[in-house]
Amino acid sequence: MNTFNPNKRFYGLDALRGMAMILGIVLHAALPYVVFDVPGWPSEKSDSEIITLILQFIHLWRMPVFFILSGFFSHLLIKRHGWSYWWKNRLLRILLPLIVFTPIIMATLPVIFQYGNTQKLEFFYSLEGYPYHLWFLWHLVIFLVFTVILKLYVFIIYKMLIALKLNKLIDMFSKVNHHFLKFLFYSKFPIPFILIISILSLGESGTDLISNPVLSGMYFMFGYQIYNNNNLQNMVKNWKYYALISIFFFVLHTLIDIEIIKLDFENQPIYWIPFILIKNFNSVFFSIFFIGLFEHKFLDHNKILRIFSDSAYWIYLIHLPIVSFITFFMFRFNFAIEFKFILSILLTSIISYLSYKYLIRSSYIGVLLNGKKQKFNWKIFVD
Repeated sequence: MNTFNPNKRFYGLDALRGMAMILGIVLHAALPYVVFDVPGWPSEKSDSEIITLILQFIHLWRMPVFFILSGFFSHLLIKRHGWSYWWKNRLLRILLPLIVFTPIIMATLPVIFQYGNTQKLEFFYSLEGYPYHLWFLWHLVIFLVFTVILKLYVFIIYKMLIALKLNKLIDMFSKVNHHFLKFLFYSKFPIPFILIISILSLGESGTDLISNPVLSGMYFMFGYQIYNNNNLQNMVKNWKYYALISIFFFVLHTLIDIEIIKLDFENQPIYWIPFILIKNFNSVFFSIFFIGLFEHKFLDHNKILRIFSDSAYWIYLIHLPIVSFITFFMFRFNFAIEFKFILSILLTSIISYLSYKYLIRSSYIGVLLNGKKQKFNWKIFVD
């Protein structure tokens, strides 16, 4: 069982969550320059293997870390304030921003992506031809609805068994559930969990979380159960070993990926299955490594990291239209694509952060995104 104080602040995990959100800028800035075609995404005439490797590395673990940390902090919030508070908090901090920002995204991205394809700024509206943003929040809403239904179902079944005086059956279900969770989530090396998510990845959507909320839900449950046992302490203590394991599987994944074009996975599932397995080993062990590393390195309050983590949610919400327009605008220039890539990241980061600092941080939107109102501070990194 866990030994955490519910009031403990996990500064390292806060910083990791912020970094994972902001890495969305890097990932989306890379998409026009990768060596493979990204459906619906305008691309440069030339490409870069280095940028492709950066994108593949980030993509392996970024969203799994998101869902793991979301599960962990959800359990933490429930322990502090109870289920009803968690439901209300999620409705305000997840569903409300989703309702507000989805129309903005739907109104801007079609124009920007049409511009990327034609280099002409034409105002029109379409439901197709651009990537779906904010899907992470939609998945969290699905989990919220699912937990409400599950809690009601368990409550009804429990009351029925009590009424029928079947206490032994309740004890048996409790023990089975405990042993199942222990088998699936509590191991230092979560091989059973990796096998389960690999089975869930054999469908049409593969390891792509965006179209597989069951798979993303497994990562959420993994994070939820980390709070329920001593695995976080193990991650912090053994982060160097997890780093070595992650590097091994990343090299293996990269070597296989080099040959991926030569393999017809659809007609040869014998290749597809081990590839999915190796990819999921990467996702899980890199997630564990970064969780252990950040919680090991960032034990105390840090003003810069706090500003970084507080601004991350806002940057996540607004960055896609900004980085997309900047990268597409630079198609017309003959700079090295690595320079365009770096410049896109810097400009998007600066614009996004300044909009947070001067427009959002001390506003009611800032209260909504960060949970509490802060005094406006005109100095960025010092008091």
